[in-house]
Amino acid sequence: MSDSEEEDYMSEKYLIQAEQQEKKQPQTYSERRKQATREHERKAYIAPRAQMEQKAREEGLKQSVSEDNKGMQMLMKMGFKKGMALGKSGDGRSGIGTKRALEEEAKKQETKRQNVDPEEYRELMAQRAKEAQRMRRSRAAASLVEKLDKDKGIEMNILWIFNIPEKTEDEEQEQEKDELSGQDEKAEESLPYPEEEMEVLKALPLEERLERLVTYLRNEHNYCFWCAVKYNDQQDLDENCPGLEEDDH
Repeated sequence: MSDSEEEDYMSEKYLIQAEQQEKKQPQTYSERRKQATREHERKAYIAPRAQMEQKAREEGLKQSVSEDNKGMQMLMKMGFKKGMALGKSGDGRSGIGTKRALEEEAKKQETKRQNVDPEEYRELMAQRAKEAQRMRRSRAAASLVEKLDKDKGIEMNILWIFNIPEKTEDEEQEQEKDELSGQDEKAEESLPYPEEEMEVLKALPLEERLERLVTYLRNEHNYCFWCAVKYNDQQDLDENCPGLEEDDH
């Protein structure tokens, strides 16, 4: 018998058996003292923790959970009925276990991933990178337009609208709330141009937006965006700048 299987000879069972055996025979004073000591030990005996936990589980399983119990109320809201077993039922979908449904969803996602053409995926990523680059360049060009305009004494230019940071989705929602409460202060309102005209500009593709800004810098300020140089005059620009397009540089 292993150590884990050795019986506890101080357990309540053996103390009671010893007591019953001694009651059958006449007892001396010394024996009565021993019996009293064993009785005291029996009452003070503390069962091993595992034994107490097992007993508590058995008692708990005998009791029915009340419908007033918060845990039971939550389960009932999820469709559980008193007396039902927790876990998947015969069709594999009801109950708390949803392993099969999760596995099927994972398979669908894996199928979608495998069905994406690698070449199409690369093209999509390249297009996104190009659009992000155009956005950065457009903002840089718009910032130059506003700076050079102000340096030249130009007080207003509709192209400055491209230098106003575009709002995130959260900021747009916040703006809608402000509009409803009459507290909205749009940055575009500082530009004295019809809203329809500004909306048309904002809707331009990034490529066309950048082209307009680059052309304006050349014509108004003798500045080549691709050279990153402000030339002395139009003649200096024409003689020393390789050309209008990025590919010319």
